[in-house]
Amino acid sequence: MMEQYIGKKVIDAVVVGPRVDVSAVNDRLVIQEVLEASDIPYRHDRQLLHNALEKALQALG
Repeated sequence: MMEQYIGKKVIDAVVVGPRVDVSAVNDRLVIQEVLEASDIPYRHDRQLLHNALEKALQALG
């Protein structure tokens, strides 16, 4: 939706959890990793999120 207003592609990659259906995402890098904290399942673990973002940056870089 944001890209429709801007008029160009602005998102290069997405980071999602393992249960997300990404079959429709074919024009972006998809990093699909476990992101949930082990003690609180509805929150992300900072280190896991950091690792996934780092992986995306390296793949794009």
